[in-house]
Amino acid sequence: MFLKIGELARRTGLTVRALRHYGDIGLLVPSGRSVGGYRLYDRQDIARLYRIQALRRLDLSLAEIQGLLDNAANGLSEVVAQQVTQLDREIRQATALRTHLLALQAQLKASEEPAVDDWLVALESMVAGAKYFSDDELHQMQAQRDGFADAIAPERAALTATLHGLLASGASPESPQAQALAQRWIALLLEEAGGDEGLLIKLYTMHWNERALHSMTGIDRAGMSYISHAMAYGRLQLYAPYCTAEEMATLRAHYVAQTDAWPPLIAEVRQQLLQGAAPGGADMRALARQWQALSLAKAGGDAALQSKLQAAFNNEPALRAGSGIDAALAAYVQQAIDSLDAAPESIR
Repeated sequence: MFLKIGELARRTGLTVRALRHYGDIGLLVPSGRSVGGYRLYDRQDIARLYRIQALRRLDLSLAEIQGLLDNAANGLSEVVAQQVTQLDREIRQATALRTHLLALQAQLKASEEPAVDDWLVALESMVAGAKYFSDDELHQMQAQRDGFADAIAPERAALTATLHGLLASGASPESPQAQALAQRWIALLLEEAGGDEGLLIKLYTMHWNERALHSMTGIDRAGMSYISHAMAYGRLQLYAPYCTAEEMATLRAHYVAQTDAWPPLIAEVRQQLLQGAAPGGADMRALARQWQALSLAKAGGDAALQSKLQAAFNNEPALRAGSGIDAALAAYVQQAIDSLDAAPESIR
């Protein structure tokens, strides 16, 4: 059975022009010609055309399709796998965009006449996550938020209101109310991060840097710093079993003062770790020196007290929870510090 080009075009939904182009580039060359010079396509040609159309649905180029059909053993499985990966990525991105748009929709419903600034803030918040997290991390957090964000929204709003009230009244972050608020706030963030301390410190860094998120969440840098200081006061009590009364007095005088310097340092170290930088490399050695200096400063310059604090941190899960420091990061930092001790004086 032979079909002329017009009949083949009609039955496949393609245009005559497309079929001619396929022939011109050698993708689908008709097996015969009629006496009048018309292109004639047999069963094998038609079967090849259907394979072409199937592969076109994978968004392959015509050149890629021709290579696959002319060498059927050459990586069709790999091409399909790549397409599946691409589709998965697009699904994640579309899901994230849908979530952002729903959030924007809710904000617009809450405001009768949204200002241009409101739109800009919402748009900025949409792209903020991509600056700090990989696609996989965003997908992981989105999966964690599903069924979680809506459930805790009333509590988070109440915590925000409490925070604003404490700040307005001048309440000390050492107060029991501030410490209770901070502990719950960090617990919610950690839950949002799926218990991953690395994601937690990225969330903190994003919220610290992105002013659009300050408007969206109602928490600015002053509020974040207040929460961090309240957490630091709460952690102080956990060191008591490891320290003398005199050492605790030293801690109260110096420990909290170093609080704001830790998150950016932890974030930088985390970045070095994720990039696979050697712990003995120049950049990481510089960060290790900062780490040592901060550790000593929070102990009031007392090296013996610094050692006690490190022992307590290693032994007490409550000290590590919400710190942004997990076992992998702690080991990495220790390797960097050890490299400082082993390095010749000329490169220290």
